[in-house]
Amino acid sequence: MTDITANTIALESAIERLRQERETFNHQLAQSDRWFILRLIMGYVAVILLPTVAAICGYMILNPTEYSSTSITAASGALFVDVLGLLGAVWKVVLNPESVSKISPVSSSKPIDKFVDNN
Repeated sequence: MTDITANTIALESAIERLRQERETFNHQLAQSDRWFILRLIMGYVAVILLPTVAAICGYMILNPTEYSSTSITAASGALFVDVLGLLGAVWKVVLNPESVSKISPVSSSKPIDKFVDNN
């Protein structure tokens, strides 16, 4: 194989490797963006849902004469489960620092040494 052919093959190989590394990085970036949107939506839902459920259940618990004892017990259980579940979900997905994906370079730091030196 001549030097020109070897250099051409090495160059094409390096270009393809760079293309694949760029595709991998872009995929990681898009996935990180989707996770950020999911965390943001979960935060907004938690901010809206928790006070709403707490207000409805609190009204039922604080006005026991208007509701049956079964309804009050169900409202108390719903309030307890909702608060625990929502806090657990928000911690696990939104606030947990280990759940945040870190984008890093995917290319190798070593230089490509496949090129033939004509000197």
